[in-house]
Amino acid sequence: MSESPREDRLHADHDSLAALDQASTIFSMEVTGQPPDRYTITFTGKGLGRDASNQSEVAPVELHQIDLRMPYAYPQCPPDIRWITPIMHPNVSFSGFVNLADIGIVWTRETPIELVVERLWDVARGEFVNADKATNYSAKNWFDKQVEFDLPVDRRGLRDRGPGGGSNVVRYERRGSRGVQLAATGGEVMFIDETTPTPNVPQRQPIPRRRRGGDDDVIYIGPE
Repeated sequence: MSESPREDRLHADHDSLAALDQASTIFSMEVTGQPPDRYTITFTGKGLGRDASNQSEVAPVELHQIDLRMPYAYPQCPPDIRWITPIMHPNVSFSGFVNLADIGIVWTRETPIELVVERLWDVARGEFVNADKATNYSAKNWFDKQVEFDLPVDRRGLRDRGPGGGSNVVRYERRGSRGVQLAATGGEVMFIDETTPTPNVPQRQPIPRRRRGGDDDVIYIGPE
């Protein structure tokens, strides 16, 4: 018996997040369902938080947990997202709910789930703040005035394993592209990982002597 498009997508999402887990010392997850349709996402890294009392001080927090659920209409409808641990952020409501449009992602059924998770990490560490879409005005006012913390408070990309310690998701916008819009700014997403084929390295060519008035310089970029 063939699986439904929703089940196919849920399996693909789980594979993508499992690969992200292997690429990150920051991200981990617990799953529920078969195929998984609910995740408890954990980020182990620095962010900013404040407990339920508005009178409490904003302070660094080292652990973030998020409830991520795929509703029955998924992937036509976006996942439901709620922050479980305390967080201080203009785009996370006082109750912890997050609207993807408020954090710069226009949801379509093709939107990669790992793109959502990477943006949530950017929210957690204060890398992404959209003051024009604030749902927590107390947090917005605090961010407008605060000078104590340099943002982002954690400068690591989510895919921090391996050389460079940064993300291996490359976002680019191709001139004249009519690709699917994944974020509020538009553009496409290209994934580069250990399975990406390595292009052939061109043979080194001799650099001709530069002629005056000419523009035929050759620049070689590659291994020695």
